[in-house]
Amino acid sequence: MAKRNDPAPNQPVPALHRPFPQHLARRLWQIAATFQSEAFASHGIAPWQVALLAQLAETPGRDRNWLAAAIGVDATSAGQALAAFEARGLVLRAANPQDRRANAYALTPAGVALRAELGGPARAVARRMLAPLTEADGETLLALLARLVEAHEAHARPGAGRLPPRRKRTEEVPPCPTPSDAAPPAASASPASSPVAPRRRAPGPNAPSA
Repeated sequence: MAKRNDPAPNQPVPALHRPFPQHLARRLWQIAATFQSEAFASHGIAPWQVALLAQLAETPGRDRNWLAAAIGVDATSAGQALAAFEARGLVLRAANPQDRRANAYALTPAGVALRAELGGPARAVARRMLAPLTEADGETLLALLARLVEAHEAHARPGAGRLPPRRKRTEEVPPCPTPSDAAPPAASASPASSPVAPRRRAPGPNAPSA
């Protein structure tokens, strides 16, 4: 009996979805994300950050926005990753000589060593994904994917397609009643509020008789 977390057996892609590259790309990305998570989990680094390290090694001295555009992530995420790398001693931040408002980043020796260490797992993921294909088919697939990315690069929007966060519905609080709307105070049932007959004083010894 298969366990609940066991991967599903390989199944052919239904003919209904085969004509749609967007569906195939989404499914392929799910597979790639799983393979990368397994490969890089022990290194404490997200899969897309491996690409950032590789880009830093290839083009040192670039600023955050340039690096974000080069690997296809938003500038905020790239900035957070660079700050985390700097805290770990993996990158060095310096003033950008071409733009004093921006910082330039480069790998430290520790960053170079980590990038080299991650190169093996990254290549293993690539081989694992292309394993069902012949070497020639794998090269053709990579070339075609690169052509598609380059042709549609202008339409790339990091985070596009995500649903906006659902807003919590707040319960309407009824307004406080105004004095005219307030109910009159209930009558007190205490003896102090009930009418009491006056007590008659007892006649004294010198009081006249009736």
